[in-house]
Amino acid sequence: MSAQTSNWIPRRRIRVAVGLALGLGVTSVAGGLWSPFMLVLLAPALAVGWAAFVMLRIRHQLSPGGGGWEGRIHRLVISRLELAPEAAPSVLDIGCGDASLLVALFEQAPRVAATGVDFWGSNWDYAQAACEARLSRLGHRAAFGRMDAARLEFPDASFDLVVSVMCFHEVRSPAGAKMRGPLLAFSEALRVLRPGGVFVVVDRFGDAADYGAPGDLAAVVEATHGLRREALVETLGVPWPLRTRRALGPVEMLSGRKPGA
Repeated sequence: MSAQTSNWIPRRRIRVAVGLALGLGVTSVAGGLWSPFMLVLLAPALAVGWAAFVMLRIRHQLSPGGGGWEGRIHRLVISRLELAPEAAPSVLDIGCGDASLLVALFEQAPRVAATGVDFWGSNWDYAQAACEARLSRLGHRAAFGRMDAARLEFPDASFDLVVSVMCFHEVRSPAGAKMRGPLLAFSEALRVLRPGGVFVVVDRFGDAADYGAPGDLAAVVEATHGLRREALVETLGVPWPLRTRRALGPVEMLSGRKPGA
């Protein structure tokens, strides 16, 4: 990831929106020379153009040059882990993306044993090799792997800490699964967490389109201890348009501890 941009909104998505807006606009104006009815295309052109502007604005807000809200979220996640600088727990970052959260984690506790997993699809601007190179430049090491968050390839109770930021809502259910993909991902996160281990997960938990009825999520986390649920827009005072429903409006941070130990 560039030091001045955020990858939470892929460049490709913005380019498509800008291209569509320009295409509709040009077609409308050019076609209007022949028929005034073509001018109706100006309405969708303006709508798509506005959407592209909002995405660009949000991407900028998340970047260090636009307020650094992505970094603020990462620091909030790390604060909930309550890690001492000399601590050396094993930590799993699900949906690690470009390893930004792991970089921040190493800054707090350089001795952690870090593992990052992601699906690194073609829609995103980062990949496993970039994560490895980034940490290497900073003098850190982590194990990375391409993995489906709905089917983590780790034994039960493998990690002391599990974190995830804005990943679970992207997870799809495997064929034949009866649970939504985001709920499966959360269940897997708790499965690989050791008894007594801490989890901190940020996602669109307030969006029924991703998580279904409130009781569905409650059933996944009902056995955890000290569950804390925080709306990011309230906890951090997030500005517009980052606080809108299409962005961080329904995003919450859930933290707690797996029972046992």
